[in-house]
Amino acid sequence: MSLFQKVKPEDVGLSSKGLLTYLEQVEKQGVELHSVKVLRHGKMAMEADFAPYDDHTPHMLFSLSKSFCSAAAGFAVQEGLLGWDSKVLEVLREYAPENPSQWLQSVTLHHLLCMGSGLKEESDGVSGQGEVESWARAVLSYDCVREPGTYFHYNSHGTYLVSCMVQKVTGQTVRDYLIPRLFVPLGIPVPYWSSSPEKVNCGGWGLFLTSESIARFGQCLLQKGMWEGRQVLPPEWIEKATVFQIDNSNGNQDPENEWHQGYGYQFWRTRGGRYRGDGAFGQICMISEEKDMVVAVTAGQGDMGKEMQLMHEYLFPSADMERGTAEEQKALQNKLASLSCKWPEDDGSGHDVEGIFKNKDFTLYAKTTDDVLSVRLKDPDTELEILAGKDALVFFSVNPGLFSDTASVWAGRYGWEEGKMHLVARNLGGPQRLDAVVSYADGKIELDTARSLCFIQYTGVLERD
Repeated sequence: MSLFQKVKPEDVGLSSKGLLTYLEQVEKQGVELHSVKVLRHGKMAMEADFAPYDDHTPHMLFSLSKSFCSAAAGFAVQEGLLGWDSKVLEVLREYAPENPSQWLQSVTLHHLLCMGSGLKEESDGVSGQGEVESWARAVLSYDCVREPGTYFHYNSHGTYLVSCMVQKVTGQTVRDYLIPRLFVPLGIPVPYWSSSPEKVNCGGWGLFLTSESIARFGQCLLQKGMWEGRQVLPPEWIEKATVFQIDNSNGNQDPENEWHQGYGYQFWRTRGGRYRGDGAFGQICMISEEKDMVVAVTAGQGDMGKEMQLMHEYLFPSADMERGTAEEQKALQNKLASLSCKWPEDDGSGHDVEGIFKNKDFTLYAKTTDDVLSVRLKDPDTELEILAGKDALVFFSVNPGLFSDTASVWAGRYGWEEGKMHLVARNLGGPQRLDAVVSYADGKIELDTARSLCFIQYTGVLERD
């Protein structure tokens, strides 16, 4: 249940017409959002949940996790356990390579937080290199190729080193360290945060939170760390984290580029004088101090630039528009009550496809029972079973290991449209989406999954086995 007082948009100076236009443009431009919270003056002005997604299922945050890891570092500095100038190799000396260069020896917490460590770009991939005994040692085995503090290079494994530093000086993972300092005071349920083989939270990714929890974090930031009359977040950290710390355009400044406005401590400066934490596929916490607004979003969107453009063009300007009329206010509420992701419809133009279809690279197993389609997809690296109902959603579980190290609940639906079968399945706790079109003729099927998001990608012809 929300801690925020829920109000009509006009009660806090927002226009229902502007918010309605924003939602219409989201739909028109095909931006897949899962849950949106809009706060103004500390009150909930709009909650938009796109069924079957909701605001109480934790969602994969990807790099929005970084902003929370940064907060943990801020607490450690406030408590005198770390300094912004603490050197990584001095705190994590057991992971230091032999004979480190002067540049590597000079890398500090500040450099890691502002993505200015200078570490070789390849250091940001060690967790994907099979069985790596120590991510920290592997990252630090790459030397600096630039002087620390002189060049922006986005490095998620640099944030992992921040997580290691916090854990080293506190004896706790960043999640456990934040429980009494941030999550409990803000009323955020204890979240899941994935870890490395060394049992260190990934830091730069792996945190799961709801849009409601993201909104609480954003509102606390907007209030300079204050929450219900208590100073929760360290004010010095907020002052450093949310301002321009490094030029992230690397000499190619573009006033219209969301990623060229400057970078703080695991926060991006953004257009309109705002700042944000964000994660892949549309996870966003954007704060506008000027308009006293917070926007928290979970999503499954491939083009984050388009997603943020709609915020700048339609959502934030609703604070400068005239009040919506009674009809416009009602239209907004009706729209919010009917929001849903798009699912296939069935026009009766096809029939069930069953059997095994394959080629040398890919195999598809299909079976239909009582209008529930079971599809198993298999390529050399992945095998996954999807369930889908005809004209109705079917909910099913996917075991840990494929898309995250936790089990996830999915929903699937299929239908025949102009002689082709359309199948969609979505992870309700993340952005993953299978969007497949199957054409069937002469014992062969043509499979096209090009519209899928972070999923098995395959387009080609499969023959009945």
